[in-house]
Order: sequence, then structure tokens, then C-alpha cells
Amino acid sequence: MIFRLSVLCLTFWLVPAWASTQDRLDTVNTLVYQYPSQALIEINKLDSITSQIKLSEAEKLRLTLLRCETLLQLGDNEAAINLARMNEAKAKLLKLDQARPYFLNCMAAAFSHYGDYRQALPLLDSSIMLSRELKQPQSLVNGLRLRGIIDTQMDSYSSAFEDLGLASDIYADTQSQAVNWVLPPRISITFAMSQLLAKNSQFNPAYQILAKALVRDDPKGKVLLTASILVAKMAQFNRSQSSDQLIKEAKNLLPELETAFELAVSYKDIAQLEYRRENYSRAIQLLEISLHTFIKQKSTIETLRTQRLLAQVLLTSDNQARAMPLMNQAIAKSLQTSKYHELVLCYQVLSDYYVRLGNFEQAYHYQLLRFDAAENTFNFIKDTRLQQLNTRLSRQQIVHSALGEHSHMLGHHTQFKSEYILLTLFILLALIAIRQRRKSTKLAPAPKITSSLEQKIDKLLGHSKLVGFNLSLILIDCKHIFHADLPLLHTRLENLLREQDIVTTTIDEELVILLPHTQEKGTLKIIEQIKAVMLPLQQGHRTNIGYAKLQQQDSLESLIKRAKVKLLMLKNRKQVSLSTVTA
Repeated sequence: MIFRLSVLCLTFWLVPAWASTQDRLDTVNTLVYQYPSQALIEINKLDSITSQIKLSEAEKLRLTLLRCETLLQLGDNEAAINLARMNEAKAKLLKLDQARPYFLNCMAAAFSHYGDYRQALPLLDSSIMLSRELKQPQSLVNGLRLRGIIDTQMDSYSSAFEDLGLASDIYADTQSQAVNWVLPPRISITFAMSQLLAKNSQFNPAYQILAKALVRDDPKGKVLLTASILVAKMAQFNRSQSSDQLIKEAKNLLPELETAFELAVSYKDIAQLEYRRENYSRAIQLLEISLHTFIKQKSTIETLRTQRLLAQVLLTSDNQARAMPLMNQAIAKSLQTSKYHELVLCYQVLSDYYVRLGNFEQAYHYQLLRFDAAENTFNFIKDTRLQQLNTRLSRQQIVHSALGEHSHMLGHHTQFKSEYILLTLFILLALIAIRQRRKSTKLAPAPKITSSLEQKIDKLLGHSKLVGFNLSLILIDCKHIFHADLPLLHTRLENLLREQDIVTTTIDEELVILLPHTQEKGTLKIIEQIKAVMLPLQQGHRTNIGYAKLQQQDSLESLIKRAKVKLLMLKNRKQVSLSTVTA
């Protein structure tokens, strides 16, 4: 009897204590993003629990995950990477797979802070896939948010809109998740969406969604400071209201930060606001403090960006003697670390400066260097996308092979094979029936693009968007060429073009040529060669050719429409020039 009473009393004591631990972990989750230094103190306290109440393996992992996210907030990316890598493997070993995508997100965020998107993107792809499989909306939201931020930086705007929109829609589901792990505040998605809209020059919507989010979420601490700086920035871009009061409010929130790194980041952001309202002396002062901190803490990417910003402000205030050494250091670091995007910005600053001085030769020199850096940026993004695609394909192959082994172990291989054969026969019969029906019925004139060619074009367009390589379309008006000469034209074009180029015809008897891996300069050269080939067949008429470059939102139809617009513009320009000469 006494034993039963003891067990009952112990149970009533343990349950509130366990609940208290869960509440403390939830409190730490909030503190991580608002007051990360306080969060770290709480994490250390929980980590040193030595009473009879022991944390479970899942709770220990959650505590480590909160530490990882706190390290990110405090700028200790290297420690975050090591902690995330070790504990992702530990979660796998303990068969707590639901924790793995959270650690992958933490690792990817640390790499993205370094500007190392090549390592961050595959980690985020893995995290998002695992989150969907394991039904973890909290990690899915954070993974989509992080990938949206990276896509914004890499100018992949349609992908960023898709990811951030989905993250916003899913956020409500995170509240009903059975086990809490870690979740950034909802307003962090709004931050990312606002910056994406600003990069698309939609400054008023960017400002509006931030203003609404401030009222809706009532942020505190570091989150409120970030929001205030962003609102002031969007107000400057939008010019809808004065940013002076907003900047003042942001400065009043600086005491909320407790570490030198966080203060340095905020000083750098506020310095940009001061620069835009032409308060150069204050901007220089803030950037010098930030630069000193970043150098001391060996933060390479932040040092590089701050050097560039400080050099820009100094050049604007005509202090070339101090600015040029800083800019040269930023350029050297960008080349050394392959940060081509930063290199583009450095060369643009120098080009703008020499244009202002009237030294157009030097400005042109830096524009050429900028274009070279931009090409390297494009190649880097293309390689990153290819690596991302290869990672996805290899993962799919692993999944298919795992499914094959599983089916073999269950002994259903024979049944699966017979069902596969029957399904194949059914598809073949259906295709034969459709083909016969098409032959028996005469429809209205349709495009001359065959189904296999359509599939090839769709595949080319989809792959171009996913990987990010250039694709150009040329549209040729053939109305002045005799029908009997069209086969000859096709033959000449095939001899002129490459094997991977695609030639097809629209309903209006216009020739369409798709040129993968071709920039505008190369497209214009090919157009000149096509004009030379077509000249003997044009019966004395001018050759009308339009062209367009593939964008993320394009389909084949929209690409052809834009090429038609270009064709009409060129045709009208020729007519105006002819009438001017005649007059």
C-alpha cells in the first residue's frame, strides 16, 4: 500500500515537471529569434539539469536544435554547421527521423550566411523532401523560407515567389503539429517576401505587407528591430512617406541587442539608410564600427560587404584616397572567395563614380569587368542548379531502387511484372485506337509540330528554366518565299544550325528556331547568317526576323508572342527609316 502511494505521488510530481520542461523549451523557441543571448542562457540551464527528471532523447535533440538556431542568430555559423551535422547523424542513429530536416535547415542557413549557396541548396532540397514525407510543417515552412531567400539572391524570382507563398500558406498548419521542434516567427516570411517584391521594383506592396505584419504579429526584440529597418528601407524606396521617424525608431531599438556581432549587422543596415538620405558622415561612422567588429570576429562575407559599402559612401563624399584601398580589398576578397555577385556590385560602384567624374573611358573599363563578373555569376548559378538537379535525380534513383528491393522482399515481384505487362498492353491499345481515330477524322488545320517534337520542346523549356541556362527563340516571317522553296530553306538552315537547335513551324507558316545555350549576342550573329541564307529566296523583299530570350514565366506560346512583338517593332523601324530616306 505504501509503495502504491509512493508511485502515485511520484507520478503527480513528474507530470507537472515534464510539462514545465516542455513550456520552457517553447519559451526558448520564442527567445531564440527575439533575444538570442537570453535564449542561450536558458539553453545552458536546461542542458545542465541533473535532477531526477531526465530529458528524453527527443527533448535533448530539440534543445540542441534550439542551440543551433541560437548560434545562427549570434553569427557563429561554423559552430552551427558542426552542431547540425553531428546531431543530424545522431537523430538518424536514434531513429528520430522527424528531427533530421530541422538540423538540415540549420546547416543550410549557416552556409547561406557564408554566401555558399552550392552547399545550402541541396541541403534544403533534402530537408523539404523529408519534411513532406514525415509530415513536419514546421521544418517545411522554414526550409521553403530559406530556399526562397536564396532564390531571391540568385535572381530566380518565380521560384522564390512559389516557395515563400507556399510557406505562408502552410504556416497555419504548424500550430497543430503533434510535437514542437523549432519555428521562426511568421513575420520572417514577410521579411523575405518584402525583399523579393523590392527586387522586382514593387516598392509599395513591399512596404504595405511589412506595415500590416507589424500590426498583426506585434514583434519584439531583434525581430522588431529588423522589421523597423526594413520598413524604413521600403519607405525610402517607395517615397510614400518620410523615413526619418522610422530610422529614429529603429535606432531606439538598438539597446535590445546584446552582442557585438548583432550590433554590427544592425549598424551596417542603418548606415545604408543614412547613406540614402545623404547623411554621409553618420553612415561612415556606423560602417567603420561595423567593419572593425567583423574583422575582429573574422566574418569574411560581412567584412567584404561592409568594405564595399564604406568605399561607396566615401566615393560619394569625394574621399577617393580612403575609398580606393577599401574597394580594392573588397574586390580581392571577392575574387579569392568566388563571390561574383559582390564583384558585380563593386565594379558598378566604381563605374558610376567615374561617370560622375566624366571619365567615361575608366567607367567603360569597369563596366567591361562588371560584365565578365556577371557572366561568372551566371555560370556559377547554372552549375549550382545542375548540381541541385543531379542531387534530385540521384535521390529519385535511390528511392526507386529501395522500392524495388522492398517489393522483392515482399515476394510480389512476379505479380508486379505481370501487372506492368498488362498495363503496357493497355496503353499500346489505347494509343493505336487514338491514332486510328485521328486518321479517320479530318480536323481544322493544326500546328505542324508533331507530338514527339512538342515533348522535346517542352522538355527543353522546362530544363532551361530549372537549370538556368540561356535559351533564345528566333521567329522568321516566310510569307515572301514560294512554297516550293521552303524545303530548300529548311535544308540550308539545318546546315547552318547546330544539332541541338530545334526548327519547327507555326500555324501561320512562320519558322521557329530554338537555340539552347545562346545569349543575345550569339542570337544576333545567327540572325545575320540566316538573312544571308534567305536573301536569294526573298524575291527582292526584306527579311523580317524577330527574337526573344526565355524568361522563367514563359511558355512556348508566350515566347513566340514576344518574338512577334520584336519582329513588328523591327519592321516598323525599317519602314520609318525608309520613309525618312525617301523624304
